[in-house]
Order: sequence, then structure tokens, then C-alpha cells
Amino acid sequence: MHATLKTTAKKHKLTLSGEIGFAETNALWDAVQQIAQQPKETQIDWSNLSRLHYAGVQTLFALRKTLEEQGCKLQFSEPNPSLYQQLHTFGVWDALIQA
Repeated sequence: MHATLKTTAKKHKLTLSGEIGFAETNALWDAVQQIAQQPKETQIDWSNLSRLHYAGVQTLFALRKTLEEQGCKLQFSEPNPSLYQQLHTFGVWDALIQA
């Protein structure tokens, strides 16, 4: 898993690639914590992410809630097709993305 966080005066962009299994969730959590400390519009680019463990999904739900409480948007790029299928199959797509 590779996570790159870029921050400008107006927004954050978190780029995720590879696979986020349980062991890699801490790296995602660290990036989310940095975003939460300075809440602003955030874009998640997961077009190169092939798998996301449920702990990573929970981390993204927490980020969305935190940003919404601060009046900030959380946006997602189009996911990798295999990741989309996983998210859609388990109902996560509707709950996380389209909510």
C-alpha cells in the first residue's frame, strides 16, 4: 500500500494505491489523522487501489463524518474496477460514496 497526502491552502488530496489490508490500515489512519487536524475539502484518489480491508473502510467512514461535522466535503475519484465491485457487492459503495 502506498498513501500520499498532498495539502494546499484549499484542500487535501490523498492518493491510495496497491492493497490496504489490516496491516496497512495504520498508514491510512495516520494520513486521515493529518487531514482531521486541518479539516478542509478532501479528495481521495483510489483509482490504483485494488483492495480495501474493512478496517480501511471504517477509517474512511470516520474521515467522512469528521469532515462533514466541520462543513467540509469528502470526494472520491472513480475506483479501480475490482475495488468498485468489492464495494458495491457489500453495500459499501452506496453507504460511503453516495451518502
